[in-house]
Amino acid sequence: MHTFNRIFVLVMLSLLLVLGAFVLIAPAAWLSLMQSIADWFRSTVFVAYSDTGRVLARVLMAIVWAALIGFLIWLELRQGSSRDIEIVHHAGESTIRISTEDVRERVKAQVDAIPGVVGSKVHVIGRDRAVELKLDVTVTRDLDLVAKAEEVALVARQVAQDQLGLRLAGKPQVSIRAKAGKSPIAPAPARPAATPVVEPASSPAPSFADQPVVSTEQPTAGDERPA
Repeated sequence: MHTFNRIFVLVMLSLLLVLGAFVLIAPAAWLSLMQSIADWFRSTVFVAYSDTGRVLARVLMAIVWAALIGFLIWLELRQGSSRDIEIVHHAGESTIRISTEDVRERVKAQVDAIPGVVGSKVHVIGRDRAVELKLDVTVTRDLDLVAKAEEVALVARQVAQDQLGLRLAGKPQVSIRAKAGKSPIAPAPARPAATPVVEPASSPAPSFADQPVVSTEQPTAGDERPA
C-alpha cells in the first residue's frame, strides 16, 4: 500500500503541475479544450441518449468517481500494518524492532506445545509500536474448548509481552475448533523385569558308600583267641 500511495501521489502531482501551468499560461486555450472534449462526448458517447439519459449517465459517473476517490482516501487514512514492531520495554537508549514473522514463529511454537493442541495458525499484525494477535487453533475433541482457548490466549499474551517486550493492541483473538480424537496418553513406564529367584541347591542325598560300615555280626566261639 505504501508503494501504491507513493506512485499515486507522484502521478497526481505531475498532472497538477502540467495542467496548472497550462491553465495559468493559456486559460482561453484550456477552456476551448474542455469545450471540445465535451462536444466529443456529446456527439459520440451520449449520441443515443436523451437529455434525461445523459444526466443520469453523468450522475452515475460522478458517483463512481467519488467512490473511487473516497476509497483511496480511506486507504490512506487507515492505519496500515507494518512488518516490524518496536520493543517498548527496552531500557537502553537505542530503538530495537522485531519482525512480525519472528513474533509469529515464537507464538506458534509456544501454542503448539500446549497439551491437546493439534495445530495452530498465528496471524501477527504490526501497528507501529503495538501488535495484534489472531490465532486459529485446533484441539482434540475431549477438551474444554473455552478453557483451552483462554489458555492459548494467556500463552500468546505472555510470549508477546513478557518474553518479547511488545505492547498488544488488544486482547488476542482466538478461534478454536475441535478435531476428532483424544489427547495422546503417555505410555506407562515399563516395569523392570523380575529378577529370577535362584533357590539354593539342595545338598545331595548321602551315599551309603561314604558312610562308615558298622558290623553287627557277633564273634563265634571258634573265632575267639586267647588273650
